[in-house]
Formats: sequence, structure tokens, C-alpha cells
Amino acid sequence: MFQLSEIIAITKKEFKLSIRFKTAYLLNTFVNPVLSIIPLFIIYYGFLHYGGAEGFGGIDLSNYIAFLIFGIIGQAFFYNGINAFTLKFREEKYWNTIESLFAAPINYLSLIIGVGINVILNLFPLLLIFILIASFFSVASLIEISLIVLMMIILFALCLGVGLIYGALTLFSENFDPVFRYFFAGWTLLSCFAYPIQIIPEEIRFIVLANPVYYAVTFTREIWINHFIDFNAFFFVLVFAVIMPIISVYIFKIAWKRMEIQGY
Repeated sequence: MFQLSEIIAITKKEFKLSIRFKTAYLLNTFVNPVLSIIPLFIIYYGFLHYGGAEGFGGIDLSNYIAFLIFGIIGQAFFYNGINAFTLKFREEKYWNTIESLFAAPINYLSLIIGVGINVILNLFPLLLIFILIASFFSVASLIEISLIVLMMIILFALCLGVGLIYGALTLFSENFDPVFRYFFAGWTLLSCFAYPIQIIPEEIRFIVLANPVYYAVTFTREIWINHFIDFNAFFFVLVFAVIMPIISVYIFKIAWKRMEIQGY
């Protein structure tokens, strides 16, 4: 089992490393997500204000800003989760310290949790700022906000597990990298971060309805916009969030024992 002291030590180390370049930290944490929402805001604003449309897919003038905000929040947690270990392993590989990282007697689950907490700490200011912005347009209760934060943590845990598999396999063979990148591009498309599910062709909509990331983002939107708590969606995402880290650790252990690091 993981140990609390290990987790705290890993978290402290990773957090200090993540903020050592403060300009890059501020740009990645705050500026880039804001820049990503501006083009979407312009498109929706023009479409709803000047395009003659009253709304589509449940989106209208009263809720499109909240719809976009929680899509961007979900996308930020998604991308940071799936990329956390790839970036970590590449840095360790570049500095020739990857072997020593896993030679230390540290439980793999402790490593996952420690790295994950560090990324969560980096994402929390963004989450709080966007929730504050959304509050100017509509108000949610403290319980609803707490459930939104909890769902983002659960979503992140799911993506972090996938990210460990991605990081492990690309560490041992960079040929896996383009395969994963195309997979993540498709996953992003079918997660409906920036548009409602009605945009997706009906022939492939069933894939979206099997996607836990879609349910996580929709869960937060439903709470904020309609004040509706979908417990089925909550537990659906939670199951994946519990299973994925366990599976990813198992795959990583097998890969570490049987494969050699390429380009090291």
C-alpha cells in the first residue's frame, strides 16, 4: 500500500519543480486556458446574438458562457491528466535520472498520487477563477460547487491512470506516441468539451454515451446550469476513476520488467 509520508515527499518535490520557471507556470496555468476559450466565446456570441438562432442542443443566450467555462475546465483536467506522466518521464529520461527514480523503494501508487496531487494543486487556481467567472452569470450553491470540484478530481484520477499507461509505453518505445496522440484527439472529439452532443452524428453518438469524460463534463454543466445532480453519471465516472489507476500500475510494472527504455 502507499504511504502518506511518501506521497507528501513526492508532492513537495514535484510542486517545487513545477514552479521553478514561474513565467511558464503562469502561462500554462492561467493564460493558455483563457486564450483557448476566447475563440469559442466569439463563435457562440456571434451565432446566438447575430446569427438569428435562439439556441441549439440546450444552449442559449442565458447559459452558453457557463457551458463553455465548464467545458474548458473539463478539458484542462483531461489534458493535464493524460500528459502528466509523459512530461515527467521525458524530463527524467532527458536528465538520465529515470532509472534512479524507480530504483528508489517507492510504491507506484504513492508516485501516482504524489504526481497527481501536484498537478491538481496547479489546476485548482484555474478551477476557482473560472467558477468565480461563471458566478457572475448564474449562481450555484456551496454543495453544487463542491460536487463540481469533486467530479473534476474524479475525472483527473481517471485521466491520470490513462496517462500513466501513455507515459510508460512511450517511455519504452516512442513509436507508441503518435498512436496515443491520434487516440486522444478522437477521445477529445467525442467528449463534447466545446459543443453539445447533438452536433455528433447519430451513427457514432453511442460512443459518446459510453465515454466517462463526456459524463463528467455534462455532470458539471447540469449542476451549474440546471441545478440537477445526475448520480448515475457520478458513479459511472467514479468506477472508471477507481479502476484505471489500478490497471495502469499493473501495466507499468509489466512494462518496466519486460521492456527496455529506448533512446536512453
